[in-house]
Amino acid sequence: MARTQTGVAHCPISNMKLSSGIASIPEMLDLNVPVGLAVDGSASNDGSNLLEEMRVGYLLHRLNDSRKAPTGYDMLKIATKGSAKVLGREDLGEISVGKAADFFLVNFNRIDMVGAQFDPMSVLCTVGWKGSVDYTVVNGHIVVKEGRLVRMDEENLVEKANEVVTDYLNH
Repeated sequence: MARTQTGVAHCPISNMKLSSGIASIPEMLDLNVPVGLAVDGSASNDGSNLLEEMRVGYLLHRLNDSRKAPTGYDMLKIATKGSAKVLGREDLGEISVGKAADFFLVNFNRIDMVGAQFDPMSVLCTVGWKGSVDYTVVNGHIVVKEGRLVRMDEENLVEKANEVVTDYLNH
């Protein structure tokens, strides 16, 4: 768990990987401590996937705190509004007029998401999302379309990245 001046950045996967314990998130929320959700660096979180962090955080606190645990919707709010508050950013955290236009979209019309549309506020934490999102909009511009980067050649990028990793491991 990383601390900021305005609250707590909760990193459940990092905490689990490092065996550093489980943050007392239900108690912090009861005390109105600002709590956001984050991914830690590669030394303690190999995936750096905030969607995975949301689901793992939800499940971890269900296991540890049972009925006092944040709901799936609570975890979504921690990841969005909570993180914006911890960062001191009033222009983030929700989709509304005057806020930054960064968001993603997923198409639930697929076999692994059957039934998920009945709880859209919790689904990312309860069911989770395992693959690439379908669309990502950053600052009002589409950067991911149909699960692919719009402005980059993914195959070329992967090839170059694998060459760098291979070179690094061979030296």
